[in-house]
Amino acid sequence: MGSVLLAAVLIALFCLPIFGTGQREQVQITILETSDFHGTIAPWDYATDSSYDGGMAKAFSVIKQERAKDKDLILVDCGDTLQDNMIQEFRFDDIHPMIKAMNFMEYDAWELGNHEFNFEFEALQKAIGASKATVLGGNIYKQDGTRFVQPYIIKNVKGVRVAIFGIEAPHVNRWEASNPEHFDYMTFTSPMEETGKILEELEGKADIIIGLVHYGEDGEYGTDGMKAVAEKYGDRVDAFLIGHAHSTLSETLENGCILLEPGSKGTGVAKLTVTLERLVSGGKWKVVDKSGEILPVAKAKVEPDPELSKLMQYVHDKSREVANTVVGQVGADFLPSLNWKDLPGIPTAVLQDTAMMDLINKIQMEATGADVSLAALFDSRSNLPKGDFRKRDGVKIYKYDNTLMAVRITGKQLKAIMEQQAGNFFNQYTPGDVTISFSPKIRLYNYDMFAGVDYDIDISKPAGQRIVNVVYKGAPLHDSQELVLALNNYRYGGLSSAGKISDKPDDLVYNTGLAIRDLISDYVVKMGTIMPECDDNWHIIGADLNDPDAELIYQMVRDGALAIPVSEDGRTPNIAALNANDLRGQGKIPARAKAN
Repeated sequence: MGSVLLAAVLIALFCLPIFGTGQREQVQITILETSDFHGTIAPWDYATDSSYDGGMAKAFSVIKQERAKDKDLILVDCGDTLQDNMIQEFRFDDIHPMIKAMNFMEYDAWELGNHEFNFEFEALQKAIGASKATVLGGNIYKQDGTRFVQPYIIKNVKGVRVAIFGIEAPHVNRWEASNPEHFDYMTFTSPMEETGKILEELEGKADIIIGLVHYGEDGEYGTDGMKAVAEKYGDRVDAFLIGHAHSTLSETLENGCILLEPGSKGTGVAKLTVTLERLVSGGKWKVVDKSGEILPVAKAKVEPDPELSKLMQYVHDKSREVANTVVGQVGADFLPSLNWKDLPGIPTAVLQDTAMMDLINKIQMEATGADVSLAALFDSRSNLPKGDFRKRDGVKIYKYDNTLMAVRITGKQLKAIMEQQAGNFFNQYTPGDVTISFSPKIRLYNYDMFAGVDYDIDISKPAGQRIVNVVYKGAPLHDSQELVLALNNYRYGGLSSAGKISDKPDDLVYNTGLAIRDLISDYVVKMGTIMPECDDNWHIIGADLNDPDAELIYQMVRDGALAIPVSEDGRTPNIAALNANDLRGQGKIPARAKAN
């Protein structure tokens, strides 16, 4: 009997629940994230006056479907909300349309994005004041050392304490350096630093901790990105819901931390599901499972939510009216060939000087009286076709609200800037290449083309040594030459913060706060009709693309037998050259007989 009793006791001990005696209860928490709407409510792109597969109204349909499954879900947005797609035209309304829409959708939290600081600080304060969602930005510090908005919220959902902390991209003061009044001269700490600080503040206050951070996985300007932050703090943070990079990301790190980013302009909604358990008799909740996914909006045949669409119809109507106002005429196409050698995936406007790019630089130089100018074509397929020039065309070819500036520099500084902003953009030539390719590490919007000087980019040389034959007014540009450079405020902020140009007020010769896109429209109004003009002042050299099989390879691309490689996130095209020697070695094109 004694041995039987002992066996029964041992069996009972081994069968006890791992969380202790008694029954356990389980609960599931759902958090949905949107990010980088950039003014897109209706599924419409006002710059092209065409439908768009995404937007807030379509995303809301997906959100409603999820709310039907879990009425207690938490809805958050990760910023870059108040700018782009004509929405800035409404920033002086009693309530900003984006805030009105977010209030209707019942967001719980809104993390500020860097583009929230593009305009008057008073307009941002007004938007924050109207938001029913808790506005977050734990790393934004006022001049008195206190935080600008709340660092986190703690919501009690189904008996679970859910903490969501918010952090802004740390480089706002760099990007808005020309207009520090836009961010009221505040300070922005790094995500790595502020995450550690906030976690100390949250110690013992939450069962789940989520980071809502307007910063990308990889980071910028030497500042750690969110993957590095998650690797360090992932044992204490259940997930980071991020934005800013416009990536679509769902990744679980080795430490169990989840990284989610839903893309931009409502093309996706990030969904985080966290399952917790505890004893029915009470005790501490423990996370037993969590998962992340991106719910598709684009390509998912989702219809815009009718209630939100009706509420915001006035925004759609006015945006189209403003965008389609004719202000002048275009006498001929400015970019006749969108694709280099008719190869899909290789934009012509990046590989050669075009009338499209020269128009922007010409307007910048005329407005400022500058000697030289730099500008990027934010969309490499931007074109001004023959016909009416509408207000939206200025937005189409210059999509951001950047303002125009001009600063004194030297010839030495200009050549260094050209190396960084133009020379470094290309991959180095390899014998056998039949295409010229772009660095996957540099976005198109950071590739500048220059006017006022003639120059070559020698891609046979390593990065940092490629800008050659720089000529100013018919003579070689000397390092000591004094010049005035026209550029946008974002580029000014980046270059001055990096020490590439002066940030002294005395060296700033133009800073009226005028938006370049508006200056483009004003120029067309003044001229009545504009014609394409290209001075062909720069060339790419150092690449012999004349392999005997080059045309065969080009035709294979046109026929779809070969593809031009793109970056993993799809945002940088043409990241690797097509090489005839490699293709022959892979058997994709016939081997050639060796010469005697």
